[in-house]
Amino acid sequence: MISDNLVNQKNTKLINKNLSDFNYKIIVLDDDPTGTQTIKDLPVYTEWTEKWIEDGFLQKNDMFYILTNSRALNEKETVKLHKEISQNIEKVANKLNEDYLIISRGDSTLRGHFYLEPKVISESATQPFDGVFYLPQFFEGNRYTYNGIHYLKENQKYIPVVQSEFSNDTTFGYSSETMFDFIEEKSEGEIKSSEVSYISLEMLREKKEKEIFTVFERLENFSAVVVDALNDSDMDYFASCLINFLKGNKKKFIFRTAASFVKDMCVTPGEIINLNKFSSNKNGGLIIVGSHVKKSSEQLSYLINNTNIRPFEFDVKEIIKDNLEEYINTLITKVEYEIVNGNSVVVYTSRDVIKTEDINNNLSISTNISNSLVNIVKNISIKPKFIIAKGGITSSDVATKGLNIKKAEVIGQVTKGVPVWLTGDEAKYPKMPYVIFPGNVGEKETLAQVYKMNN
Repeated sequence: MISDNLVNQKNTKLINKNLSDFNYKIIVLDDDPTGTQTIKDLPVYTEWTEKWIEDGFLQKNDMFYILTNSRALNEKETVKLHKEISQNIEKVANKLNEDYLIISRGDSTLRGHFYLEPKVISESATQPFDGVFYLPQFFEGNRYTYNGIHYLKENQKYIPVVQSEFSNDTTFGYSSETMFDFIEEKSEGEIKSSEVSYISLEMLREKKEKEIFTVFERLENFSAVVVDALNDSDMDYFASCLINFLKGNKKKFIFRTAASFVKDMCVTPGEIINLNKFSSNKNGGLIIVGSHVKKSSEQLSYLINNTNIRPFEFDVKEIIKDNLEEYINTLITKVEYEIVNGNSVVVYTSRDVIKTEDINNNLSISTNISNSLVNIVKNISIKPKFIIAKGGITSSDVATKGLNIKKAEVIGQVTKGVPVWLTGDEAKYPKMPYVIFPGNVGEKETLAQVYKMNN
């Protein structure tokens, strides 16, 4: 059984992980903007034309991000998008004669097109991938994998994510406890649970490098691999084995992961920063809350009841009414008045969940609500001191549609697991701190604490 003692046990002697001669450009395809939550000093792009991909390859950094926002897309849209990205990456890499490694970054609670995205990337490549590794661990958010079961820690208890609210997601729900069964479920039987390879915690902690290399060597035809890990030293040992193996082997691997694996493949792990260092603006800040998960609602309530922030509710039922534009414009006027007078504002969706039996329709409803929040940001004429967006779809749409970000710099985290971008010159508000606050990260006080520290 998983326990605090097991989680806190560290590997004391790691093999050498030398990235200096690891001649791969690492490309992280992020299905929402929260995946930058463990790194810093890296570029993130919101477009994937050959022009922007080449710009990423030519950066001095070994890694860059492409925000796909595919968690907000249906399967058909996701397939089209990942075919295009895969083909464009390959064209640019061939042009520049560069090797590359793709990380498909998804949610640490297993929501999103978990199986589909790596599969499409592989099938769209000239040479399909030999193996796909599943590493949904996000230690800063208390997400762990042990004995092939993915856990989250909540209220001091470790529970399999299948027992959490996230498994009942209206679009990306699931019923499998083990990662092996989860892969079979999400592949609709295309991959049988018994066929999935496994790198156990024992193999990592007992430094069984040869056994791990044997797993790597036998992968072919898009074989699936589940990897245990309970802390950064476990992940670091796996990453070290992987890097050392790839230096002498031309196997093609792809990775479906959360943020912890990305950090261990990156030379610039994130650090906590204060937004005031990057903004001298005397206007108030703007917080947008679109996420409806339980933790977001608790954080929102605590923020409103324990700080001096000015709250404005956006009633989601307004999206089906004829006077929606007038409703939004009235809200914008109120928000602008507060911001220009130095008061920070939170605009949040009413906590109602509009749900139908049609998965694609649920996505469409979420998109319409998000578009309304975007229109608020897009049409505000006063530059806020900062913007904090709460929720994956919300933060992506605010970034791309509301702020017109094409390229940004990840400058660190505002608290554990909450990334900050510095907007690019082309953005609506250049050089402004933009905080991407995941819906499922932190305690009930965390959003309020972030606000108080940076207001």
